[in-house]
Amino acid sequence: MSKEKLAIIGIGEVPTEINPERSQWDIIYDTCIEATRDAGIDKKDIEGVISANPMAQPAITSELAFGKLPEELGLNNCKDTAVCNAGGASSTNSLKLAEQWIQTGSAKIVLISHTTVHSTIPREDAINFFATAGMDLQWEYPFGTTYNGLFGMLTQRYMYETGTTMEELASVVVALRKWGAMDPNSIFYKKEVPSIEQILSSPMVSTPLHRRECNLLADGGAAMIVTSAELAKEITKTPVYKLGDAVTYESASILMRHDFFLRDTFGYMAKKAMSDAGITTDDIDIFEFYGAYPVLQCVFLEAVGICKPGEAGKFITEGHTSPGGKCPCATIGDAIGRGHTGSGVGMAYYVETARQLMGKAGERQVPNCNYVLYNTSGGSGMNVIVTIFGRELQ
Repeated sequence: MSKEKLAIIGIGEVPTEINPERSQWDIIYDTCIEATRDAGIDKKDIEGVISANPMAQPAITSELAFGKLPEELGLNNCKDTAVCNAGGASSTNSLKLAEQWIQTGSAKIVLISHTTVHSTIPREDAINFFATAGMDLQWEYPFGTTYNGLFGMLTQRYMYETGTTMEELASVVVALRKWGAMDPNSIFYKKEVPSIEQILSSPMVSTPLHRRECNLLADGGAAMIVTSAELAKEITKTPVYKLGDAVTYESASILMRHDFFLRDTFGYMAKKAMSDAGITTDDIDIFEFYGAYPVLQCVFLEAVGICKPGEAGKFITEGHTSPGGKCPCATIGDAIGRGHTGSGVGMAYYVETARQLMGKAGERQVPNCNYVLYNTSGGSGMNVIVTIFGRELQ
């Protein structure tokens, strides 16, 4: 099999909203058409279609799994279609599958899509899904553990071990919301950025996490067109190249991990991915950390060596990761600053990575952006995947 590099050549996205009138298929049509146009190709050029699995939405999942998307879009030259499910890492694994198709000649150009409409899921179904998804049904579920509960405990432990304060963790939300307020596709676009005091005065959800430190479920979607690096050069002037990656499996349960915070694991995977790409931490222009909860932004900064353990909270409070800071992180605002669209947050990050490297990020554009480090993981962190993208091939 060839080691030919993968390239993103087109992106499409809709604003994250709470809008039950906008169906999953509305989002699929809009994002896929936009990505195809952005790539400058015709739909007849698309030979493969991969959908990141829409979590807790059985009807659309079934339609996609049984091959409806190529038919709906009139992709008459499509050779294969699939749905990929790895929780929050579904988009990354969709890219890996697309890469295999391209390298083996199964498809030259592949469309990757994701859609989520949380607002039409009945409340009881949503509660039951998120209360059981990724939970140990024998030891965790009977006691009412939720993701807010799990990450509340993890956050509490992190604060105990590092001395990080509640004010410093609240500053993470401030930084993420600043990015979200500048993003036309964020549910918080042009909304007032809450102060540390406002965050800490919001109701407690799961000690020490307040409501404003937890995720707002929302509707959204995105798509991208990928191909080989060789073909990408012939199609567009702004291809975005995958330069390196690294992945490892940890555990479905936080309590079963030898590396509780995944700090060491993440750091090792980041070094491997950068080594694969032939660069170092100093070369990275944006760290697109996907963590969904404030504590993980701190952990990841420490993992890649930007901060020593326990110093990330102060670093973020000083504004270094915010717009205009010396270390831009999570430029879509992560799930907290954007609205949580399930597996779609991962897809949104890929679109943002491409957008920044293409120079199309508007008000959020990081000057002279050449390299981006991006991570995903599924569930509560079952796998750690770090990928490096760049404007030029190494």
